[in-house]
Amino acid sequence: MKVKKHLYIQIFETLLDDIKNKKYATSQKLPSENILAQTYNVNRHTIRQALQVLKDNNYIYTLKGKGTFISNINIPYSISNKSSFSSEIIDLGYEPHTKLLSAKIISCPKEVQKELNLNEDMKVIEFILLRHVNDIAVSLSYSYFDAFLYSKLLLNIDENNFSLYKTLEKAYPNLETKKQNCIFHSLIANKEISELLLLSNNVALLAVNTISKDKNENIVEYGTSYFRSDICKIKVNLN
Repeated sequence: MKVKKHLYIQIFETLLDDIKNKKYATSQKLPSENILAQTYNVNRHTIRQALQVLKDNNYIYTLKGKGTFISNINIPYSISNKSSFSSEIIDLGYEPHTKLLSAKIISCPKEVQKELNLNEDMKVIEFILLRHVNDIAVSLSYSYFDAFLYSKLLLNIDENNFSLYKTLEKAYPNLETKKQNCIFHSLIANKEISELLLLSNNVALLAVNTISKDKNENIVEYGTSYFRSDICKIKVNLN
């Protein structure tokens, strides 16, 4: 006896066929839930279930306040010991862009103190970066440096074409750094991250904590990046 598929699965398969047959162009906005519900003569809940399956499989993505779009990116982003965001994204065939949201000296947060081996009264330089791929915001990153040791960083910022890797290289040309530790965990985006990444409520993120050291094993940078889990996959290669 053949088991009848759930209605939302039937709609998912129909929409997927339309996507694969190029009925919708990449980055094209899908019809609203109301219009799709009318088209398939079902309620919005059924449409929402079908769209969620498409999203879970990276065929579509949602921009808060703008709608649902056909995905033209599925980023198998690789973290290696010397990787830079721009070079990795270019190698994947996409167009990267990093927007510098903030660069300033602050009191060292408690969780950063431990990672950078700093005392309670010491200051750090905090960089907040919003990273884009093909004009889609895909990650929000926080990077921290000892403000005493790396004070030149703030004097070498190019806001029009910002790259943290190039800023570090320009300020300290003889400094060689490597990522040595990565810790992954998942969490639900808070209001700030949701607004910056244009996410709907309760979207899962993939958070990556990294530590970079110089050739003498001194800690140079501690960073945390929050990636959109719907369009990013993380591959680690630290060899």
